[in-house]
Amino acid sequence: MDFDLYFRDATGFAPLPWQREVAKTGLPGVLSVPTGLGKTEGAALSWAWRRRSATSEEARHLVYCLPMRVLVRQTVERLRACFKRLADAGVAPGVEVFQLMGGDIDEEWEGLPEQDWVLVGTQDQLLSRALNRGYCATPPRWPVHFGLLNNDCHWVLDEVQLMGPGLWTSAQLDWMRTRRFGTIGPAKTTWMSATVGASFLDTRDRRDEEPPFEANRFEMKWDLPDSLDESAKQHVARLRDARRPITVVNPPGKSKKTPSRATWLAAQVAAAHEPGMMSLVVCNTVGFAQEVFTALVTGCPTILLTSRFRGSDRDAAEQQLSDFEHKRKTGVLAEGDPGLICVSTQVIEAGVDVSAHRLWSEAAPWPSIVQRLGRINRDGRDNDAETTVLAPERPQKGSDRIGPYAKDAVRRGHELVEALAPLSTVHPFHQAMALLRSEHGATIDEALAPDRTALPRAADVHGLFSTEPDVFGGFTDISEFVRSPDPNADVTVFWRTWDSKSPNDEPEGPPFDPHREGCAVSANRLSALLGETKGSRAWRWDYDRRHGDGAWVPVSATQVRPGMALMIRASQGGYAPRLGWTGRAADVVEDAPPPGNGRAWSDDPRTELSYWATLSTHLDDTKAQAERLVEALALSPAIAQAVVDAARFHDLGKAHPQWQSALPGRVNDDTLAKAPPVLAVTVQPEHRGDIMAHMETLLGGHADALEPLTPGEETLRWCLRQNLNRLQLQELRTLPGVRQASHAAFRPRLRHEVASALAMWAAREERGFSGLAVYLAACHHGKVRTVLRSRGGDDVCGVPRNSQAIEHNGSWTLAFEIAADGADGEWIDGGFRIDAPGWSGIVAELLGPPRPGESAHRGALGPDEPQGLGPFKLAYLEALVRIADWRASDAPSQAKHPGTPDVAG
Repeated sequence: MDFDLYFRDATGFAPLPWQREVAKTGLPGVLSVPTGLGKTEGAALSWAWRRRSATSEEARHLVYCLPMRVLVRQTVERLRACFKRLADAGVAPGVEVFQLMGGDIDEEWEGLPEQDWVLVGTQDQLLSRALNRGYCATPPRWPVHFGLLNNDCHWVLDEVQLMGPGLWTSAQLDWMRTRRFGTIGPAKTTWMSATVGASFLDTRDRRDEEPPFEANRFEMKWDLPDSLDESAKQHVARLRDARRPITVVNPPGKSKKTPSRATWLAAQVAAAHEPGMMSLVVCNTVGFAQEVFTALVTGCPTILLTSRFRGSDRDAAEQQLSDFEHKRKTGVLAEGDPGLICVSTQVIEAGVDVSAHRLWSEAAPWPSIVQRLGRINRDGRDNDAETTVLAPERPQKGSDRIGPYAKDAVRRGHELVEALAPLSTVHPFHQAMALLRSEHGATIDEALAPDRTALPRAADVHGLFSTEPDVFGGFTDISEFVRSPDPNADVTVFWRTWDSKSPNDEPEGPPFDPHREGCAVSANRLSALLGETKGSRAWRWDYDRRHGDGAWVPVSATQVRPGMALMIRASQGGYAPRLGWTGRAADVVEDAPPPGNGRAWSDDPRTELSYWATLSTHLDDTKAQAERLVEALALSPAIAQAVVDAARFHDLGKAHPQWQSALPGRVNDDTLAKAPPVLAVTVQPEHRGDIMAHMETLLGGHADALEPLTPGEETLRWCLRQNLNRLQLQELRTLPGVRQASHAAFRPRLRHEVASALAMWAAREERGFSGLAVYLAACHHGKVRTVLRSRGGDDVCGVPRNSQAIEHNGSWTLAFEIAADGADGEWIDGGFRIDAPGWSGIVAELLGPPRPGESAHRGALGPDEPQGLGPFKLAYLEALVRIADWRASDAPSQAKHPGTPDVAG
């Protein structure tokens, strides 16, 4: 289909020349397009259109990375609207658009590797996952995202001038995917911005390649060809001719007789505000923005936007801003509408689709100033709009910073603003900027060059492949590769209410909802709040504590680290709904629920589902799902066979007697892979009949009562289609005669995937399994990967040393011999004698070395087996086996549900 028709069906407009050119040639490495000229639609629709071409080698997935969450939702909405129009018109099958920001995480994308989709997210969420340390995700989930976001995907990074170290990290990851480790499927990168140079691509690793690894560039021109659609001509011309006059002012200095800088600015904003219009104030720090917002005295609605709000409060403010802007654009503001004053930090800089009539800005580095100026008269329809830029404050004595910025960067930016101001009053903004460059080109180039920051090397990413905790129970801190030293989001804080000493004593609350409850706070600000009171602490969920059952562990002020999700008592304060994070203990959170538990190492949520299924059925189903996946993805034969073998036998370890005997919902002697959750209610004997009758009504026939474990047993048990919710459990516990009511825990104290791998490894020569297949089977929950470890004795991940061989399906004797590091050998009086390389040798050879020319050979794998795959491809294959397992679990071919008499397909 012709791209012009495709683009018009998606947007209602003809494409601009630059969009047409990019669709024809493919997305470039660096794309420079001015504000308001369709970067988002141009990039996404060009990719989607090229995916439909048989001659185009485009990745299946588009990863759209943005520096701030305020951009994510509007980008998702715009792209979903485009692809819905295409689907409604019958032009193309729907392309799903998912979002990933600050814990607001669509999870469906991770289960669709063979389908086309777009994932829009913040750099924190996306880059942390691309480094195998996903923020707001549990360690077992990290490898899935690591694999999917480094293979068969095209990264588009927008508004890169705000990304700090993330910019350099993206350049390094691009080099590693393309030149060092390799990928499965195409994996390219496009950086988009009109206000940043390309020096971030000049890293040592890229420069040392032969030939040097460079990115092609595309820069949009303002030319208006005669062939351009008339409405498009008018739109481009209006943006080209838009005026944005600037005035530079010097606020009064500090003295007892003058108001504070914040109070003075608030008064100026209120006096200049016009009804029916938007006034926008952009501050450099959250603290100053809060001061200005508090000092505003006006009858006009006001909102505060910073990165330091809980998701639910931030969503409400963003929605208020969006609603006002929509009414203004469409001309439906009520007569006499007072307008809106928005006080914001840098979150407003990057592509937020608002157009203010009055803009007030603190002095800032030049890239930030240019972005802020893009929020005034953005659509070119308000040439009476005005901008006021405040002269910079003096830095504190001995400091080289002004707010969050380097002093020299602010000084250079303000010099350019002072030079631009007189030009902006007599020329359209585009022309004024061109004149400024002709006179100050060298200064502009210097101002646009991104600061050099820490960047990951190949050895770093190779090491991050392991998801094992360190000796202190923590994980490698990757924050220096994701955000600048003064980041917008270091830790995620949420509040809970409990009375006892430890939250582990009251685990009946809801699980943490990162999007609605999480508040981004810099680590030092949280540490300061915790340090105000002796013994004050936050709490971190450790999924490996209490023998793998998980527990809340205390975190002191000195132990706070970036990337943590931390719970604090509501009474510790620190937050006000209108201001966000304040750090003041007096700001007590009033609406916090009790604490609840998170996921545990020993949990197996995909075992306790709504049905019973035999092990043979589940293994056959998973094999079938894996075969469909490897065919759709066209994997090479050896790799495809390893994935299918791993899927076919991934749950063999569930045949282990220790695992089978731990299932609370067993009803016969079948070897099961799945069983429903079990509700256990301990009752007083005289109330047994009444409680049974009540449960019959509560469960509505969607449960099966289990036989008593012993005669006269006072605990009644039911197999359920789904667990009761917290309110139902609370109601049940209040019934007369109920002593205790809870869901029976499934704790086999054994990682069945390790037993699967041991059985496969023991039979590898007889059955022809590759080491890759064995590894992928072991990894299919993400809890066991690079290390086989003892949990307290002669065991490997709970599989005991004295495990007996058992018959499986009458054709395979499953051997679970336990060895140090999973190696072949035998136990002798002096200990274990290793006869062949163990698990670490298998992993090393599959992964390959971090540097070219080095060897990872350990003698563990045969010469014809897959090996040296690199971290990206190996994690991707892990993801495929896990996805096949998920799909088989979600749609079993044969299953029996509680409350039904027969097995159903």
